[in-house]
Amino acid sequence: MVSITELEKIVDKIRYLETEKRKLAEFLKKIPELSWKVSKIDLGNIKIGGEDGGLTKKSTHLMDFVFLKAISVIFNYENGKLLDVVYYPSINPTPKITYSPESLSDIEFRIFWSLQRLKKEIKISIETINKFSPDLFLIDGSLLINPGDVPRKDSSVYLDYLEVKNLFNELYKTSKKENCMLAGVVEDSRSSVFCNYISENILKKINNPKVPELIDILKRTKDTNLLYYMLDKGEATKIINLEGEVKCFYLKTAEFDRPIRIEFLEKGKEISELIYTISSQSRTYGLPNVLIEADQRAKLSENDAEYYTSLIASKLGIQNIFFLRRDNRPF
Repeated sequence: MVSITELEKIVDKIRYLETEKRKLAEFLKKIPELSWKVSKIDLGNIKIGGEDGGLTKKSTHLMDFVFLKAISVIFNYENGKLLDVVYYPSINPTPKITYSPESLSDIEFRIFWSLQRLKKEIKISIETINKFSPDLFLIDGSLLINPGDVPRKDSSVYLDYLEVKNLFNELYKTSKKENCMLAGVVEDSRSSVFCNYISENILKKINNPKVPELIDILKRTKDTNLLYYMLDKGEATKIINLEGEVKCFYLKTAEFDRPIRIEFLEKGKEISELIYTISSQSRTYGLPNVLIEADQRAKLSENDAEYYTSLIASKLGIQNIFFLRRDNRPF
């Protein structure tokens, strides 16, 4: 059992680090180039779309299954008021069942299901933009593939990775063709891109003996942790280039919530104003309303995976050897 003394040491360490981050945030607030004020706007007559997906998975002795659902929601506004809501492909789409083509390691299976999710969601996003031509379309997540989802070139899932890369490029082209502003909204970003920018472009130019310690702290700090202290509601960070044509900024949409990370291709100012307008209704939760609706419609549970895999096993007549031992423990 962990001793009280050890716990108190951990608490003291965290308290010290957070105090230093607050002090640094107060210093950064005074640098004009690092943040800007975002205004709410009259939505007028506008069509805003959002996409999210649900995923659950199940490993068995024979193969690994992934259950996917993706749905787009379109909010149609007239004179600034929500007129109607459209769901694509339907209000409650049937989950897609896919499976690994061969036995995969735990790492490869994680990459496999992540890439399958991206394929499903990007395809739905492309179809939605082509069909409904929204003025703004939001994806729940990044506009880039997570580095952790890049497999080795000799991996059996490498072709899936290449397909996702091509789909992202198609998504970018489709949004431009349809004159649709495109953005990825990352709710729980674990990135340190802003902290790295501060270390390289601000702190290293300051002659102060405390700078090395602050740089070390930032190396272990996530952007949203620092920016929770630095940004006030309605403020956004400096725009930072990420990869290719994708850029990002953070926006604090709710007083008592961490900033959200927004990735985009172009028209960052217009996107920030629209997202802020549809995300600031709550003091404690700052996600865009259209993504909240998409999330509620796309959810899948472990019970869905249990139901479908049990059905497959019963039809095969091999219930006893189908599931992993840990799933059949009597205690």
